[in-house]
Amino acid sequence: MFNLERLERGLLIFLLGTLLVGAGIIAYKKSFSTGYLRIEPSVLLPETFSAGNVPKKHKKININEASSGELTGLKGVGPTLAARIVEYRSTKGMFLFKEDLKKVPRIGEKLFSKIKDDISVE
Repeated sequence: MFNLERLERGLLIFLLGTLLVGAGIIAYKKSFSTGYLRIEPSVLLPETFSAGNVPKKHKKININEASSGELTGLKGVGPTLAARIVEYRSTKGMFLFKEDLKKVPRIGEKLFSKIKDDISVE
């Protein structure tokens, strides 16, 4: 039944070996296949992160040059307190440090901590 010549046996062994190697490669790829990650289109970003609503960087208010109207834009600073800041600046001179703002009557540590990141003394 298997009376094959030497060349035919070599060819048959080569073909069977190639078949086994190919089958092994296919089995390996299937067992370690991660597949594709599907991203569902229903996943939405929060509105605060959408392209149209990118938060703008706010400009710090220079307390040495700001008008009382500009100072009222600070958290917790109303027209009366803004007028006090302008009056203090005109009588005592420019603020050298942000912390000098606490010398103005009615500006304590609590209010200063709210506005310190929004002011500058450039």
